[in-house]
Amino acid sequence: MLKPRIKLSTLIIIFLTFFLVVFFILRYYLIENTKLKYLKNERILFYKLQNESNALLTYILHQFSNEKNNLKEIHEKAYNQVILNGYDNSLDEIYNKINEGFISKPYNIYITDNNYIIVNTTYKPDIGFNLSFAKESFEKNKKENLLEVTAPIFESYSQKFFSYTDYFLPNSNRIFQVSYTYQNTDDRLNKIYSLVNKNTTVANYRAYLVLKDGYIGDFIFKKFKGRKLTLDEMEKVKEDAIKIFNRVGKTKLIEDNLKIDNNEYKVLYSKQESVIFDDIQILYSLTFDKSFLENEINKINIISIFLLLVGLAIFFILFKLRYKEILLKQKDKFIKHSVHEIKTPLSIILLNNQLRNKMKGKDKYSFKIEAAIKTLQNSYDDMTFLMTKDKLEYKIEEIELKTFLIERVDYFSTIAKSQGKEIVLNTNSNCGVYITNIELTRLIDNNLSNAIKYSELHSKIEVYLEKNILKFITKGNEIIEKKAIFDKYKREESSIGGHGLGLSIVKDIINKYQIKVEVERKNMRNIFIYHFKCHNTDTLEY
Repeated sequence: MLKPRIKLSTLIIIFLTFFLVVFFILRYYLIENTKLKYLKNERILFYKLQNESNALLTYILHQFSNEKNNLKEIHEKAYNQVILNGYDNSLDEIYNKINEGFISKPYNIYITDNNYIIVNTTYKPDIGFNLSFAKESFEKNKKENLLEVTAPIFESYSQKFFSYTDYFLPNSNRIFQVSYTYQNTDDRLNKIYSLVNKNTTVANYRAYLVLKDGYIGDFIFKKFKGRKLTLDEMEKVKEDAIKIFNRVGKTKLIEDNLKIDNNEYKVLYSKQESVIFDDIQILYSLTFDKSFLENEINKINIISIFLLLVGLAIFFILFKLRYKEILLKQKDKFIKHSVHEIKTPLSIILLNNQLRNKMKGKDKYSFKIEAAIKTLQNSYDDMTFLMTKDKLEYKIEEIELKTFLIERVDYFSTIAKSQGKEIVLNTNSNCGVYITNIELTRLIDNNLSNAIKYSELHSKIEVYLEKNILKFITKGNEIIEKKAIFDKYKREESSIGGHGLGLSIVKDIINKYQIKVEVERKNMRNIFIYHFKCHNTDTLEY
């Protein structure tokens, strides 16, 4: 029992489906792996920043613990001197006294007006800065007669950490402050900047010191010279920090997605308790710009679409080529079948025509029948040659081209005359070529057959043999595709009968024997020129 054969179209559909499934699976995993890579890098960066920030803030809080009482003492000395010298006089002398013995001069003095705006200070960048955001704290300390030291504050415009003392000046609504600038923080701060700035996906990184009394210190780790925040901005920072702090709770890490001005961001939050102070917790916030991930995914999608189109184009081309190949195979199969079908009827027709000539003599009808038989015989010989050329080994021998050409021209003269045409042979060469008889026959016969078929009615077909050059000259329509006409099944004029096999057979033969061919157009005539390799001593043309 014969096994059922799977159709080519079915195989193509199966492979195409397989290709598409594999393609979309690979695309899915590529996108997922890209997301996981970004997620992994984000988490790693977050924990690195958290560790570095914790080290920096722990170091600063340790200084805060050590310097807190010193700052109060410095405040008392400076406060008393200011009362003696006057509030609006130069503070330089007091500044030098309180910083005596300190190379970096970490202490500064600030005096506000009645509206809490700094009007006199040894730290000139703060002239005009409004302290009214801390009004409630000032009044609370005044009411309770307290001298408090603020938790460390980071000022982005100076890239420094400060702590402040504050107290009302006697008989006024003016505030007196002394600040301490924390020392040796640059190296630790630069480590954080390095991590933030070398990662282009980071949009913002900040940490908050959250005290139980409600104070919130905001640390924006961006390496640029910023400005002091406005009162509204400070209130906004405080509100946001409280919301985040309450959301995080005891969770180690939470993730949030934001959309600001049509830009999407991912924010990671975490908090931990200070190892130095029980009443201080540190909140960390790292913001990533999601556009970088989206761009990577878009690149993957663009490449995927391109590869998909290329893949589909290849399948389409293969399908078309395969379809063409099937048509060619069907034609070859038809030719093989035709050879078997034509052989017997052709022999019968030839035999009966010969008997008719013997019995009744030749007439115009028998002449036309003979021409038709020879035309059919030429086609039959072509098809037979195609079937046997790769199966049979024909003997190569030296053939005298002139004699062979005379014989073939004589054979085709009948065909030419039956179509109102004439073959004229001119030869002055004794060129001998090494070739098989059947291949030389097919080469000459197909050129003569085409010359008769495509030449004008009542025209002369000229055949020239001069030394090693054989020419076929006909008057007819110009051949446009001079190279393509030698391709299999290619015909210039589809209105004229034929299968487009003749010149493809000629092409195989001339390629095999390295016979050069030229197709020219001169004086309204098509000229086929063949350069043979002759082996006679009188020509010696190779």
